[in-house]
Amino acid sequence: DPRKLIVEEFRVVFAPEDNQPDIVHTLSTPEGLAKLAAEGLTMKEGSKFKFKISFRVQHEIIAGIKFVNKVKTMLATEKDELVIGSYPPSSEPHNFVYPKWDYNEAPKGMMLRGKYKVSNQFVDSDKVKHLEFEYELNIVK
Repeated sequence: DPRKLIVEEFRVVFAPEDNQPDIVHTLSTPEGLAKLAAEGLTMKEGSKFKFKISFRVQHEIIAGIKFVNKVKTMLATEKDELVIGSYPPSSEPHNFVYPKWDYNEAPKGMMLRGKYKVSNQFVDSDKVKHLEFEYELNIVK
C-alpha cells in the first residue's frame, strides 16, 4: 500500500445526555469512502457531538498533519483547520478527537435544519493531501 496516511475510522461521538449511538464509517477503503459519500451523516438539531478519527502512518514520518473541516450552507462557508501533529510510522492507529474537551453543537432551529455539504481533508506541512472526502450532513428535528 503506497499511502503514507491511512484513516481507519471516522466516528461521530455524541454526548451521553443525547442518548444517540455513535455514527461510524471506515475510510481505509474506496468502498468505505463511497458509503460515507452516499449515506452522509444525519443528526438531530442541537445534538452535542465530537469527531474521533483513527489513523495510521506508514513508510515515513509525516510532519504537521492538519485536519481541514469545511461546511457549506447556501449562504456561507465555515472552515476549521486543526493541527493534529507529526507522527512516525506505526502499526497501531493514532486517535484524534475534536474538540478535545467539550462538544460541538449541531445547528438548531427551523431556519438551520436541512442539508449541509461537508468537505474534509488531511494535509501535511508540505501541502500534500493524504485524503480528501465529502459528504452531506443532514440536520433533522
